[in-house]
Amino acid sequence: MKIVLTGSLGNISKPLAKELVQKNHSVTVVSSNETQKSEIEAFGAKAAIGSIKNLKFLIETFTGADIVYCMAPPDGNQDKTLTDLLNEVNNICENYKQAILKSGVKKVILLSSIGAHAETGTGLLK
Repeated sequence: MKIVLTGSLGNISKPLAKELVQKNHSVTVVSSNETQKSEIEAFGAKAAIGSIKNLKFLIETFTGADIVYCMAPPDGNQDKTLTDLLNEVNNICENYKQAILKSGVKKVILLSSIGAHAETGTGLLK
């Protein structure tokens, strides 16, 4: 199965990618960080280096995949207002939606890590 994972080498995507590769799936890991390319390729996945904010990149990366795992990542900028953060996440999710529709992917998993960085409560989800 051809699987695309966003979330780069995070706490979920990295172990998931390794397990899927071990089970002989063709795995592409999306990362915005060029320096992670060698680590991604070292465990047998393909690295797709680009931004989830770039719709053309997402469409190209998702095309041909059987399933796509989309992560709505937290933004490390603690100075953003709640409205700014919500707008950014909405924009990313809209990119995912358009890329899914235009690439023809039939199976999708979406996970949000918004709030995962909060010391208490559920952060933005609250």
